[in-house]
Amino acid sequence: MPTIEGRLFIDGEFREARSGRRYDVINPADESVIAQAADAGVEDVDDAITAARRFADSSDWGRDHEFRRKCLVQLQEGLRARSDDIKALLTAEGGIVVSNMSTQVDVMIEGMDFFNDLITSFQWEEDLPAFDILGNRSLRRICYEPYGVVGAITPWNAPFMTAIWKVHHALATGNSVILKSAPDTPLTAALLARVVSESTDIPKGAYHAISSADKAIVGDAMTADQRIGLYHFTGSPGVGQRIAERAANGIRHSVLELGGKSANVVLPDANLDMACGLGMAMCMSNSGQGCALATRMVVHADVYDEVLARLQPMIANLAWGDPTDPANMVGPIIRAEQLERIEGLVDRAVADGARLLAGGKRSNRFERGFWYEPTLLVDVDENSEIAQTEVFGPVLSVIRYEGDDDEAVRVANNSRYGLSAYVQSSDEERAWKVAHKLEAGTVNINNSFYLSPDAPFGGYGISGDGVEHGVAGFREYLRIKSIASPEH
Repeated sequence: MPTIEGRLFIDGEFREARSGRRYDVINPADESVIAQAADAGVEDVDDAITAARRFADSSDWGRDHEFRRKCLVQLQEGLRARSDDIKALLTAEGGIVVSNMSTQVDVMIEGMDFFNDLITSFQWEEDLPAFDILGNRSLRRICYEPYGVVGAITPWNAPFMTAIWKVHHALATGNSVILKSAPDTPLTAALLARVVSESTDIPKGAYHAISSADKAIVGDAMTADQRIGLYHFTGSPGVGQRIAERAANGIRHSVLELGGKSANVVLPDANLDMACGLGMAMCMSNSGQGCALATRMVVHADVYDEVLARLQPMIANLAWGDPTDPANMVGPIIRAEQLERIEGLVDRAVADGARLLAGGKRSNRFERGFWYEPTLLVDVDENSEIAQTEVFGPVLSVIRYEGDDDEAVRVANNSRYGLSAYVQSSDEERAWKVAHKLEAGTVNINNSFYLSPDAPFGGYGISGDGVEHGVAGFREYLRIKSIASPEH
C-alpha cells in the first residue's frame, strides 16, 4: 500500500487542520497505529463550507451535465485503478474482512455506471401543456436543480461504500459536497480525495474531505451552518434524529439511513438448509457490523429445533480471525468501547433467560485487537433488550413463534426499526404475502438480496427517512422548481 494520505482536502488542496492537530488511526485487529489523520476543528469546517458554497454559486457545474458525466466517469476509472489500495486501507483502518470486499468495493465502483448514465438521461426539465387560470393561459416547465452544498456524514462500518453513495451521487446531481468521515475511518475519504485530485477534472471546490477525532464538534458545526442545503447521513438513529432536528433550523433537507434490527422470518415450509446457511451469513457478514443484516431470526415452533440443530455447528465452527484471510467471515470489532457494548448486551441477554449455543465471549486467540466470538443466542424473548437493540456485532438472536403467518409478521414488526427484512418459504406466493406485510424498506425473499444501484434503499420507523439509490435516490439530491410562462 502506498503512502497513506491523512490530511484534510479543502478547495482542491490537501492541508493540515488549522490547529495543526493530528490523531492516531488504529488498526482494530492488532491496535497498531497505521497512520495519523488531521484533526479538524470548527474553523476548518467553515473553510470547507465557504469554498463549497462559493463553487456552487459561481460555477456551471450544476447545469453542465456532459462535463459532470465526463468527470465522474474519470472518477470511476480512477477508483477502479486504485481498488487494491482501497481494499487494503479498509482492512487496515476498519478491520473489514477481505471476503466482504467484493460487495463493499468492486460492486460499488461498477455500480457507478447507473448514476453516471442518469446525469445525461435524467429528464432535468419537463414541459407541461397549457393551463387556464385567473384568465391566463400558462405553460409550465418543471426543473430539477441541485441544493448547492451537500453535507455528507458516513459511518465506520462501510466507509468506502457509503462515501461513494453520497459523494458520487451528490456530484452527479450537480452539487458540491463536504464529506465528514467517521473518526475511526478517515483515511478512505482522504484516498478518495487523492483520486479526485489526481485522476479527474472535477473542479476544486466540488469535493471536500474532513476528518476529526471528535465527531460531535465537527458534525455540529456542519449541521448548524445555513449554507448547507442537504444533509445525507448514514449512522445511528440517535445521531440521525439530532441531525434532523438541527436541519429543521432553517428548514434544510435531510436524508437519513439509520440502524436496523432486521427480522429473518423462517416459515415452517422453508428449505431449512438454505434458510439457516443464508441466515447465518446475512447476520455474520462484515463481522455483524452492518445496518441491514438479519440479526433476529423468527422461527416457527414446528421447525425451531431443526433450525437450532443446523445453526449451532455453523456458528460454533464459523471461520473468524485475521481480516486479511479470505476464509474468514468475521474479523475484529472496530474499537474497545464497541466490544464492551456487545459483551454487555450478550451477558444481560443470558442473565434474562436466553440460552447461549455458541460464542458469547471475548476471545483471547490474539494478544492484541478487539475480538468477539461469533455468537448464537436462542429462546430469546421478542421484547427483550437483545431483541430490540441493534448490537452491531456477530450475534444472532433466535425467537420462537407459534401460530400462522400473521403471527410471524407481528413478531417481525415488533421493533422500532424497519430497515430490512427477510422471509424464507418454499411457497413463493406465500412469501410475497408476508413480504408485503413486513414493515421494512427492503425485503429479501429466500436467496435474494436487494442491494443494487437501481433499487431504492431506505428505512421505515427509526431506520430512516428518504432513500439511497435508484432514480428516487437521485432525486433526493435535487429540488423541484416550476416555472410558468405565457402561451403565445
